[in-house]
Amino acid sequence: MAKTTDIANVLEVAPASVTQMLHKLCRQGYVKHEPYRGTILSRRGRRIARRIARKHRLLERFLSDMIGIEPEDGHDQACRMEHALSNEAEEALCKMMNHPATCPNGKRIPKCERGIPCEDCTRKALKLSDVDEGRTATISHLVSKDKDELCRTLAMGLVPGATVTVEKKMPLGGPIIVNLKGTRVAIARSIGDALRMVEAA
Repeated sequence: MAKTTDIANVLEVAPASVTQMLHKLCRQGYVKHEPYRGTILSRRGRRIARRIARKHRLLERFLSDMIGIEPEDGHDQACRMEHALSNEAEEALCKMMNHPATCPNGKRIPKCERGIPCEDCTRKALKLSDVDEGRTATISHLVSKDKDELCRTLAMGLVPGATVTVEKKMPLGGPIIVNLKGTRVAIARSIGDALRMVEAA
């Protein structure tokens, strides 16, 4: 149970403002309020809170691991970004980072609501290196522990959701030539092995 005065102190707002908002959230079914005891999240409210916490902690992990932002600064940045992150972007972000279990501060990242194990989430994806010439595929996620390689790949525009057509796979482990948004791009085989794709039907 959270008391109105405690919420007001944390948010640094007047208790009357908290009371007004709690009544509104109660009418909308997000919280349950018990007079003289406090307020708790409803089942619906807990589901939304878990989803926001998941997006927040995934963003913290991304900002820390991929960009190098310190965790305390990453927290503030993630607070501003979490509400704008779509469910589709959240899913792609999780895949790209290989389903992290915790945020940089060690807090558990809530599981997604898809109800399937993480390993099944990416089972149907194949390496870009295995996509046949002439085929079109969409980037699902990246599998690499090399931070610099991940950053280079993202900088090239090879991000989850981007669609590419394989034009030519050079022999003897040479680069893969793809068409990305009308531009021909040569991709090293190491990156081709790191990119996971879902082929167009």
